[in-house]
Amino acid sequence: MAEHGITVRYDDEDYEALRLEAARRRLPLAEVVRQAVSEHLARRSIARAVPLLDATFGKHVDRLAAITAKAFVAADMASWQARALVAALVPDQNPGEVMREARLRALVDLRQAGTDFGLDEEAYPEDRGEG
Repeated sequence: MAEHGITVRYDDEDYEALRLEAARRRLPLAEVVRQAVSEHLARRSIARAVPLLDATFGKHVDRLAAITAKAFVAADMASWQARALVAALVPDQNPGEVMREARLRALVDLRQAGTDFGLDEEAYPEDRGEG
């Protein structure tokens, strides 16, 4: 990649702020300036793209948000109904533990099929007796 150099002059206050930032980040002063310029140019590129994205997808965002919210509510309701069913069918076992084991077995099966799902037990507070 071709490199180009320029000379930029700063007043004392801005220069000192840049120098302190470089020292704080343990980077050369030139690298701090390069990163700042790159970030600024990237923000400008995104700002120019937003109107196009809004014109293209804007009318669908509210609908997508509503569909996503409904899906989360439905999934939560299904989880609670399944937990109640497990509690009724297997009264001598902890429903949260039964659900957790079933979820872990399902994830193992999904992984074997070549999918990429993670084990995120934090996503299920009922497994920890909090739900």
